[in-house]
Order: sequence, then structure tokens, then C-alpha cells
Amino acid sequence: MFRVPSSSPPSTPDSRRSSRNVPSTTPAGPPPDKSFMPSSTPAGAPPTGLFSNSQFGFSNPKALNFNKSAYGSSPPKNELFGVGNAAFGVSTTGRPGSFRGRSGFRVPSSTPPRQGHSEDEAEEEEDEDEGDEDMEDEDAEGEEDEDDRMEDDESSAEDDDDIPAHSRSRGQNRLSQSVVSQTGSMQQQMSSPRLVRPAAKQSQYDLLNLAKGLAPNPDRATLREPGETILETERLMEKLNESETPERREDALAEVAQELVVLWQNSRQASATTGRASLLFNASRLANLLLGIHYPGQIAQKQRPSKLSLVPLRPESRHFLPIPKVLIDWLNTYHGAISEIGVVLKETRGYSAHMSFWDAVHASACRGNFAATLKLLKGARFEVAATASEDQLGDSGYRGSHLANTNEVVGDAINLLHECPAVASEDWDIKGQDWNVFRRQVQQALADLQEYAEGDSQNRYSASRSMQASHFGMSQSQNKFNLSMASRKAESKVPWSVYENLARLYKLLLGDEGEIIALAADWIEAVASLTIWWNGEDDDAPQGSLAASRRSVARSQRLRPVDITPVQAYCQRMSAAVATVFDSEEDDFSVNVTDTFEVGLACVFDNNIEGVLHILRGWSLSLASAVAEIATTGDWFPRGDGIFDQFDQSDLMLLSSANRPPAGLTKDDILVTYATVIARMDEITGSDGDDAAREGWELAIQVLGRLNDQRVAQDRIEWVLDDLPLRSSDRVDKIIQLCHSLGLSQQARSVALKFADHLRHNTQNYGDTLLYYARAHDAAKIQEVLRVLVAHCLVKSLAYPPVVELDDSLESLITSPKKTLTDVARADPEGAQLLSNYLSGYATIRKFYDLRDEEIIAKGGEKPAHRPMARKRAAANALIVIVQSAASSIRGGLYDHEVETVVQVDVLLSLLGEALVFINQPKRTLTLQHLYSLLAAIEDLDTAPPMIRTQAEECLLTTLAAAHDGTVPSPKSLLQKSTSNLTTGSSQYSLIGSTEFGSVEGQSTESSTILVRGGVVDDAKRAWDWRKGFNKNAKGEDVIRILRLGIAKEIGRAFVEGEV
Repeated sequence: MFRVPSSSPPSTPDSRRSSRNVPSTTPAGPPPDKSFMPSSTPAGAPPTGLFSNSQFGFSNPKALNFNKSAYGSSPPKNELFGVGNAAFGVSTTGRPGSFRGRSGFRVPSSTPPRQGHSEDEAEEEEDEDEGDEDMEDEDAEGEEDEDDRMEDDESSAEDDDDIPAHSRSRGQNRLSQSVVSQTGSMQQQMSSPRLVRPAAKQSQYDLLNLAKGLAPNPDRATLREPGETILETERLMEKLNESETPERREDALAEVAQELVVLWQNSRQASATTGRASLLFNASRLANLLLGIHYPGQIAQKQRPSKLSLVPLRPESRHFLPIPKVLIDWLNTYHGAISEIGVVLKETRGYSAHMSFWDAVHASACRGNFAATLKLLKGARFEVAATASEDQLGDSGYRGSHLANTNEVVGDAINLLHECPAVASEDWDIKGQDWNVFRRQVQQALADLQEYAEGDSQNRYSASRSMQASHFGMSQSQNKFNLSMASRKAESKVPWSVYENLARLYKLLLGDEGEIIALAADWIEAVASLTIWWNGEDDDAPQGSLAASRRSVARSQRLRPVDITPVQAYCQRMSAAVATVFDSEEDDFSVNVTDTFEVGLACVFDNNIEGVLHILRGWSLSLASAVAEIATTGDWFPRGDGIFDQFDQSDLMLLSSANRPPAGLTKDDILVTYATVIARMDEITGSDGDDAAREGWELAIQVLGRLNDQRVAQDRIEWVLDDLPLRSSDRVDKIIQLCHSLGLSQQARSVALKFADHLRHNTQNYGDTLLYYARAHDAAKIQEVLRVLVAHCLVKSLAYPPVVELDDSLESLITSPKKTLTDVARADPEGAQLLSNYLSGYATIRKFYDLRDEEIIAKGGEKPAHRPMARKRAAANALIVIVQSAASSIRGGLYDHEVETVVQVDVLLSLLGEALVFINQPKRTLTLQHLYSLLAAIEDLDTAPPMIRTQAEECLLTTLAAAHDGTVPSPKSLLQKSTSNLTTGSSQYSLIGSTEFGSVEGQSTESSTILVRGGVVDDAKRAWDWRKGFNKNAKGEDVIRILRLGIAKEIGRAFVEGEV
């Protein structure tokens, strides 16, 4: 850009001390600044139309119409208002930094090298410098006094109840102070440099160690959340783990995150009357911000299509809340710093009558509250403006042309705000194309405002030249500078306060970082606002410059990181903003390291997830565990293991680093602590009462099932289950079901085995014992229980337990085995198969006795289901099946321990004794095939190893003793291993004389309903009893001899009758 040079003589270069920033005293004014190079042609200015279109390098997109501007005849636009000239907080005129709206926010600028000058000039300059030093001393005293007043005001401000203690209020009437004191020094180039360095990281605070130090000891952690919050949080986390595909998991993460935010907000409100409310409130608002940034909520499409988009939006496409809107909503909800807006809106004469009017305008715009901004501007009524007296234009408001010009420029600002995408279509995608177009309109409006206000001013460059001259080693007297500024104010068509504050508003909309920082009340608002008003660009081109305008053309032809991964880009932007704000070393922009919330919020802004989790864990274990799981699943909470973080457990085992302890806090650490605390609770009740209640161990196992380290998960679950009393089958069923749902099959089997052992040794609940051994997949224990039941049946020669003593589970297994086993198979197919295989032996022997005694046990008035002969034949069929099974392991007289039998070979002699009743009968009951099966069993037993024969003899003696004496030998004296066990080294014990058999003998025989008075087994009612034909000392050979003779006769009868 070119500038018409002044007709004054050329200026003489001046020198200045490195420690001073004194304006040039050269009469002709300063040389040009970096933004342009003026012509040195002595002939005067070039034609006015030659450079009249060199504004911003783009066409006029919907430019605002200032009718009184003469664009072609006025000098080209120069600088506008701001807060320094190259770096934020640098006052180019020596003005105290406190007049920018906050106290003490300035960064020292680098001093250019001293320029050479003549000795004569040095003498003249020395006198001027002495006077300038006196003026600077006075300015310094004024600055100290002003800073002291600002500090006193801040220290005396009281915190609002809803505002954290760290929130710092804005200084009252800040801009009015700046107007009184050298308002002209607010000038700045329109091309404001960028202050936030991309990818910068703050080094002022060790946030992780601060968070660790403020967080309480996790060993003393307690649960503060209401029961319904804990239960609902667990439900949502289980919903997250149900996602199978990566696409579905991403959708589930966003959905669960938003539901958790709503849940915790409601929980905070529900517990507002309790002492836990403060901690839950802090945890909720931190988690709200963290999850809101990473998973913005989905919204309905309300935005109009982009002006630059040629492709219409797909109706099925999803739209999410822009991250700037997330930050604005969070600031307005949880960090409502004391604002002038509410106070100004109470002004009845007109909003501009309040001294803080412009503060309220800027505050509302900075917070994205454009509705309030428009309301303030529309209801300003500048005829009563308080700033009129500051502009020396009257004591009661603006009048005449000043009022008309003010209304015109403010009206144009109102029209511009209506064009804002956020106002026009609720579009808060500030990095998007619509906002890019809007920023060009704001740039044009800013240029038009300057042209309209100062287009005809002859002194418009004097102040800026004094600042530019410092870069060339020139100086100018402060008095002349003040005079020129006063002349500019007087010549401005728009009252200077209005002019200045509208320019600040426009620069805010442009995302001017220096202006944003100056308007921020504290570091929280500064960091958030620097992120909110970011345009998505990371280059170093000054905002609003020609280079930036040219790059905007190329921007549409490439994809920026913020367009591809917006969450990651905004997180990096926030982290860089934190570095900019913290590295300024301003007291107002420092973190209160003793305030846990401030440290946690700084961790959120700095993307320090581990630090945030340390803080959250001290406030709410439930909330911290949920955030840790979501962050880990979403891959935005990496462990501090460096390169090892990229390997899974199998990779670490291959690298011999599986036992390497993880560095830093992990998701598993938080979940283990949470599970440990929740396991101590007896019951957690929801809002629905007992219907939604869950036991603490149940939730603890559910939480531990989500650990990444399966070994730690198994150890911890076993620890929980070992300390858990197994009081009822309902609790055990719940444990087993939970373990299976979490993929913890081994733990489920261990619990089932433990409970089955408890039932076996302490109850006569054989049905549940069998079912839980089946759930434990313990085939040996299933066989052991069934053999005990078979032994009881054979020794007592009746169905045991009697029908009236059957427990529900055993009765269902006997009466409806198919349905019962099907129900078991739904939960455990393998266990159902095991039980089905071994249950048939006991079921068959019991069926034999039930058929035999059907007529006896039938209740009065009931008829037996079978006729006598049919009943006898059915019983014979059942008995032969059992005999064949018992003899299957000694075929040919050789014992084979690998043969699985449903009835042990030890009871074979007793079974053969039961077959005696079917021979030598008037009507033949046994078929020829039955007779051959009996004869084969006899031959196999006769030729079997002696030890097997001995064991069968013991069983026979026990059976006969029970018939004649009504008692059985002592269980301890008869406890021995079976023959098969001696030959194979098995751990199965003999059925007869076992502990299980003797422990229930007395109770079962005494309580049987089929016993007659006297109570001995021998007096029980049976259809027949083969034992009565033998004395108690009979041998096995006696039984076999009689049976052989009977079989021979029956075979002969079968041949005679023609049966083949």
C-alpha cells in the first residue's frame, strides 16, 4: 500500500535510548512504517484514482454503506485501534497498561539498534530528553497509582455464590478511564499480528504434579454420588462395551458421553442440599467441558447452506455442535464472571447513559451473547450517552451532527451483527466458510468506519507516525503527539469514544487476539475466547492483512487440519492459547495453584488428561472412572509409557516387557480403586427403590470385567468373590450370570463349585448340588453325588429320596428332565450335557422302584397308571438297563477304567438280587434278551478281578444288613476306595460306606412316608423285597446260584414258548 508523502521537509533521523519509548520530535513527522513505503517524489501526491482500490486485496463483499465517505478522494486507510503495535500489551506511547481494561498486561518489546547522529543533534536532543524524562517520571507515578487502584478494586470485589473463587471481575468502567487518559494511544495497525503460536506448550506450571498434590489419597476414597447416579453410569458404560464394530463404537462413545453429561448435571441438582454438592458440582463441570469438547452433541440442521458451497447438504447427514459453541455455553453456564451487562440493562434512560455501556457491549459479544449486544446497541439512545462528557461534547449526551453520525455508524454495526452467521442461522462454526465471508464484511466495515470518521482529517497519521518512527530511531515530543491526537478527536466526524469502541467490537469479531486478551476478565476467559474466535488458520500472517486475504483464496483449495480433525485441532489451539496466556507472566493471568478446580481446568485446556483424572478421582470415583473409560476407548488418553503404549499385551510378552509397570495413571488404576470401594457397599439403591437395587459386589465385578489387564481383572475378581458369603442360590445365580456376561467363565465355575460343595456338606438339597456341579463342569463330583443316590436306593430297596422329600430342583430333574436341562443349556450348554449324561443312571433306577411300588404309593382314590403285568414288565426293562450299564466296565472279566458308566460296578450284586423277583413267576416277565443280559453280567462278575468282586460283596452285605437290622455299618468303618479306583489311581470313593451315604441315613429312613410304625427299613411297604429271602450273612455266590438256576428255567420256558 502506498501513501502520499507530506510536503514538509524530510525528517532527520533521531536516536533514542534503548530503555525509553519516546515519540519522534522531528517536525516533519516519522518515516513510514513496515506496512507501506511512501513515495519520495517532491511533486506531491499521485492521482487519487491510482491507488484508491488497494484496500484489502479483495472485492467489496456486501460492504456497509457509509454515505458520507469519499473513498476516492481521501487518503488511504492507515491504522485503527487496538492494544499495542506488534505484540499484545505493548503500549506504543508509554501509556500505562492498566488502561486497556486489565491491570499490568504488557509484554516488553524489543528495542531496535540505535541509529547514528551528529554531535550538534546530540546537544539539541539532550535538552529535549531532560524534559521528556520529567514527563516520563510523572507518567510512571501515574501508572503506579493507577495500578494500585486497580489492585485495590480487584481485592475488594466479592465473589458471587455461583462463581468460583478464582473468577476475577472486570474493572468497572475500564474504557472510560482509557478515554480520559490518552485515548489516542489505542491506535494499532489493522493488520494485528498473531500472538498464539501454533503447537506451543506452556512451561510456567507443572500441572500434572500440581494435580497429584491436590488430589486426595485414593486409598481413602469414598463414594459421594447418589445411588441412582452410580447405577445409571454403570448402565451407560455397559452400553459402551456392547459396541462391536469401530464405527458403532464411535457412535456409542458420542452418545454415551452426552448422556453422562446430562446425568451428572441432574445428579448435581439432586444433591444440591447435601454436603457433597460442591465436589460433585466441580467434577460435573470439568467433565462437562472435557467430554463436550471431545464429543460435541448432535444437533438438528438449522444452518443455511454455505454461500460458497455448490453441493447441497444431504438430509441424512449428521451435524454436531461446533466446539466454539461448546466453549461459549460452558463459559456462560459455569464461569459466569461478574459482568456489566445486567447492570447496564437496568438503565431506564437509555443504555448508553451508563458509564459501563461499552464494557457491556464488548463483554456480551466476547461471550457470544449477540442478543444482548444487539439489545444494548438498539436501546443505547446516545442523546444521553455518558461518554459525551469524556469526549467533551456535552454533559448530557451527543447532539446535532455527532448524534446523527453516531446513530448512523451504530446502525451499520447493528446491521452487520444481523448478518453474523450466529445471529442469522445459529451457525457457530467460526472456522467455516460463512464466517470467513462474514469476517471479510467486518474488515470492510472497519475500514469504512475509519474512512467515515477520519477521512478528511489532516492529523490522522500524526499519532501513528510517532509510533512508526520508533522503529527507525526517530522521536517526537510528547506534547506535539498529544496535540495531534486532540486534533484528531476534534476533527473526527464520529465521537471518539464511539469510534474507538466500535472498532474494538469489529476487531473482536475478526478474532484479534490482542483485543480478545485485553477484554478477558481472567485467564480462563482469555484461553477460552482465544479458542472460540479462532478462524482455523495456523499461519503467521497478521489478521486482516493483505497476505491473509490472499491466503483465504488458496484456503478454499486445500484442507486444513481443523477441517479434517476438528477436535484435535481445537485441543491444540487451546493448548497453544494456554501457553500464550501463561507465558505472559501476568498476575491476573496466573493459576491459583491451591485451587483444585483451577488446576483441573488448566489441565483440560492444556490437554493434560492424566492431570484431569487425578483431580476427578478425588471428587467422584464414578465420574472419573467413566471419563477414563471413554478417553481410553476413544484413544485420547494415552498412557505415559512412550513407545510401549503402542503395544498390546501379546506384543509386550514377546518383548519380555509384559510385567513392566505402566508409567503414570491408567484407566485400570481408577477402575480398581472404584471397584474396591464399591465392593464394600452392601446394596446400592436407585430411584425406583428395591426394584433397581444392586449389590456392591455385583457392580464391583462388572467394573473389574472392563479392565484392560485380564490377569489383574481375574485376581481382583477372585479377591471379591473369596470374601463374598454365598448365602443363597439367587445370589450365586447372579454371580455366575454376571461372570459369564463379562467373559469370566473360570470365575463362574469356581463360584458354582464352591456353592455346590457347601450344599453337599451342609444340606440334603441334591438337586441344587447336581445343578451347580454341572455349572462348575465337574463331572467327577456329579458322578459322586449320583452314585450316592443310587447306593441309597439299592441299599434301602426303594426310591430315595422319597417323593415328599424331593427338593424342587431334583423333582424337576426327575419329572421333567427335558425342560429342566433345556433351561440349564440356555446358560451353560456344556454343563447341561454333562448332567444329562450322568443323570440317566439314577433316573432309571428310581424309575424301577417307582414302577414297582406304584400301587402302594398311590394316594387314596387314585388308580395306578399301569396294570400289574405291564407295570412289572416296565420295571424289568428299567432294571436290565441298569444291570447292563453296571457290567459294561468288566466285559469279558477284564476291567476297563476308561468305560464311562452311569452306575458303578460295585452295586452289581445288589442289582442282580433285584432281578430275582422276575424269575420262577407264573407268567414270564423277562424276555430272552433280558435273560442273556443277566447271564452275561453274571459271567463277567465271576471272572472279574478279585478286588472288584470284593467290593461288590461289601455292597451286598450293606444291603442285607439294612433289611434285617434296620441300620448300616459305621460310615468310617466302611469308608474305602473302590476296586476301580485302586487300579487306576482315581480319587473316587466307594459308594457304600461313604460319608455321603452315612450322613443322611438316619434322617431319611425316619422321615420316609412309606415306613410303618417301628421306623426300621425292613417294615417299609414295598411291592416286593428280594432281601427277605436271604439272611444277613448271605454271600454273593448264594445270590448268583439262585439266579443262574432261575435264568436256566426261564430260558427253557422261552424256548418252549417258541421265543427265539
